[in-house]
Amino acid sequence: MIVPRTRLIVLAGLVLLPMSFLAAQNPEITGFAWAVAIIFFLLAGLDAVNGRRRFEGIRVAVPEIIRLTVDRPGQFPVTISKTSARTGPLRFGIVLPPALVSEKPDLTVELKRENQTYIAVWSCKALCRGRFALTFCHVEIPSAWGAWAVRKKFALESEIRAYPNLVSGQQYLGGLFRRSHWGVRVQRRIGKGREFEQLRDYIPSDSYEDIDWKATARRRFPVTRVYQVEQAQEVYVILDASRLSTRSADYLVEQRRTSRGNQAGSQTSIFERYVIASLIMAMAADQAADQFGLLIFSDKPDCFIKAGRGQAHYNACRDALYNRMPKTVSPDFDELFAFVGTRLRKRALLVFLTNMDDPVITENFLHAMPVVAQKHILMVNMLRPPGAHPLFSSDQIRDESAIYRHLAGHMLWNTMADTRHKLKQHGAGFHLLDKQALCGQLINHYMELKQRQVL
Repeated sequence: MIVPRTRLIVLAGLVLLPMSFLAAQNPEITGFAWAVAIIFFLLAGLDAVNGRRRFEGIRVAVPEIIRLTVDRPGQFPVTISKTSARTGPLRFGIVLPPALVSEKPDLTVELKRENQTYIAVWSCKALCRGRFALTFCHVEIPSAWGAWAVRKKFALESEIRAYPNLVSGQQYLGGLFRRSHWGVRVQRRIGKGREFEQLRDYIPSDSYEDIDWKATARRRFPVTRVYQVEQAQEVYVILDASRLSTRSADYLVEQRRTSRGNQAGSQTSIFERYVIASLIMAMAADQAADQFGLLIFSDKPDCFIKAGRGQAHYNACRDALYNRMPKTVSPDFDELFAFVGTRLRKRALLVFLTNMDDPVITENFLHAMPVVAQKHILMVNMLRPPGAHPLFSSDQIRDESAIYRHLAGHMLWNTMADTRHKLKQHGAGFHLLDKQALCGQLINHYMELKQRQVL
């Protein structure tokens, strides 16, 4: 594709218009004016034909995999190579998916005779997580005489992976990931641990229950077992990707209040917040020397990653989550707990991120969980429904509508309290998490279980 440049338009105005005016005033030079016009068009056509060869030997390439973080500026290199002695400016623009935005629509690179490879940096930002493809890049080069701009579309084969933004909620984590802050408030561990560490000689202050009688018989003097706090315990986050997780995090009461105020509510879904909480939970488990595993389910278990540690394991969990989307199906807890019972042989902490505000789903969960609850530790978590607080816990009542709204919230809170009581009968914990402090509260409950050595 070719388009005229400013130089061609100006030359056309300086050559053709005067010749037309002179031919109209003096018919004797009409032939000369036609000759000048024909020569002008021939030269312009020759420049256009030669301009099609300007892309010979030019290649455009980008990395096969590009990683970005949602709502954070990112960039990736664009490599332009040439095999000829081509010189002059080269302008290019990359066709981005709708979920990506860029401040500059195009970039310009000055080609020089002595350089064969050029690397330009393209800046962009991802608006949502997921996997996207870069398929085309448009390049523009001026013709040899500068009359035309020659354009060509180059095919690209690149995959952009937009990961969740874990930095946005760091103010609610309270320094959990900074070792220098862990000593601000020292918490004593309850108990002495039951994991065997070593044998040592008996001292008078040792308890009789810690004496190893077999080792004592062999050595013929008292020997004591030394225990340490359990390490490398398995922690699994079980993520609900069913229909209730597709709702906006500002649903129910807050959504109605937003619509009455004619303001745009948050479009962040519950599942998005659960994904961020899962990744931060993986970081917390690694800091606590535990093994982290992941299980995503909807109407069936969709993804399962065995518990492990290390950066490679965290990257595997992140790659399993960044492109995962919830489904508009109801969860099947019978199949979920059957899967957990057959795959998880070792006692583990199961952290559920689900939704228990539907009576039918809650009943199915309570019916299917007892078999797994006998072996594992269950910690059920959900976002607090807006307004789900006990009566008289707020002083923001100013009119009659606020009274009815708080009564409805109390009824919802009472339902959640009844669910908590039923789960507690099977040894499972139940927590309502605030949407703004979701990650911090989830990790605090996990650290509390670690302190009590429940596992």
